[in-house]
Amino acid sequence: MSLGIAMAGLYSQADAAAVDSELVLLVDITQRGLNNHEFEDVMQGYASAMTSSQVLDSIGSGATGKIAVSLVFYGNSLTHVVGIPWMMISNATEAQQFADMARNLSRPVSNTSPSIETAIDFAMGHFGSETGGSGNGFESDVQIVEVVAASLPTLPNPDAVQDSRDGALATGVDVINAVAIGNSTRDIKNFFEDNVVGGAIAGNQGSATASKANNSLANFLASDLAKSIEDGGTAPSSVPEPSSAVLGSVAILLLLRRRRPLAVPRSHRP
Repeated sequence: MSLGIAMAGLYSQADAAAVDSELVLLVDITQRGLNNHEFEDVMQGYASAMTSSQVLDSIGSGATGKIAVSLVFYGNSLTHVVGIPWMMISNATEAQQFADMARNLSRPVSNTSPSIETAIDFAMGHFGSETGGSGNGFESDVQIVEVVAASLPTLPNPDAVQDSRDGALATGVDVINAVAIGNSTRDIKNFFEDNVVGGAIAGNQGSATASKANNSLANFLASDLAKSIEDGGTAPSSVPEPSSAVLGSVAILLLLRRRRPLAVPRSHRP
């Protein structure tokens, strides 16, 4: 895993592969949030989601039909582990490779309170050149963070979390979404709505949702991922230039306005 991080810095801009969007899956692995069985449910959920027809259709609907994805575990301020290094997904075979890796991941140890702000900071730098870091082998117009949150800090610091969120969005991250799972999903969802989610792609704002870690989690994650991927693949890369016809119409309207006689106030009429 460390090698994957080190290699990311060796890619040159010229070697980078063009994809529709880059997606960081940021997963809370604190013991107080998920037990080992629930962790396996989340990994199985992502494996099933990525290979679902719903997600594959969303990937295929993009301009290039490709995305880049990396899965990162977060815990305390010092626990950020790349579970799956950056990889391209453009077809069912590559999606299955991701799924196999997700199912075989071992859970890193993090027994303390989660540090959400440092997790966002890590994700921001993980994207590479688009957010000011070293190249990761891919280039896209859209960077997306999907946070799976299973717990809240023991002593939450909303200001610090908001600063990290705002910094990530200002640096180039386009949208941050969140999925609250495990215990206390309502409290987790509310905290993330207020302090973590943000940005917009394809006209859709970042959002937080909630689901239990159980057999329905795969379908829930598939729906959530598919929406973000589809938005990321259809988001316009630039503002279109106004056409000559539109410019001509504007010029005609301005000319007519100049030629129109000024109205004489009623008090000055004979």
